[in-house]
Amino acid sequence: MNYFDFSAEEIKEILISTFAIAIIFAWPLNLSQAGLINLLIALIAVGTGFIFHELGHRTVAKHYGAWSEYRAWYEGLAIALILKILIGITFIAPGAVYISKDYLTHEENGKISIIGPLINFGLAFIFLIPLILGVKIQNIYLWNLGIMGFLVNITLAWFNMLPIPPFDGSKVLSWNKGIWIGVFGVFTIFWLFNSTIVNTILGAFL
Repeated sequence: MNYFDFSAEEIKEILISTFAIAIIFAWPLNLSQAGLINLLIALIAVGTGFIFHELGHRTVAKHYGAWSEYRAWYEGLAIALILKILIGITFIAPGAVYISKDYLTHEENGKISIIGPLINFGLAFIFLIPLILGVKIQNIYLWNLGIMGFLVNITLAWFNMLPIPPFDGSKVLSWNKGIWIGVFGVFTIFWLFNSTIVNTILGAFL
């Protein structure tokens, strides 16, 4: 089984979704050198979070013998861009990994679903490394990469655990209510109090 066998259509839709989400997080855009660097930072932060999230879903699905491919939700991407441009609200609903198998148990479906948000949660803390380095050596670009990577991944983790179809949280809730409550509760705390948590972690290392 080839876990990294992407179709041309899937690669195209992943790239479109990644670029759209990067624009949302980098908005407002400008064509100055600093603006283009910020867009590149957003692409790195979004690209790693988004792609590893989808790879997690695909890998676990393929482990259970299911066919899986990512498909963008273009209406959701359009709504997200409009909300960000017009009223400054960040809303993330890029698409989903579609899975096909004769039969998936609730446990299998729940594990396939939860792995993506858990990967984002882990990546959020990995991005604190360039943030800490950026503060230590006073490099604004490393700082921006770290803080954006943290915020992007915390946001993706929280949004995807919402108990609303087709978000991952709805499938985790169907599988195990206790696990959903615990994971969603932790993600909500980190999402709501992200600035306090970041400052606390910076204070411990600096």
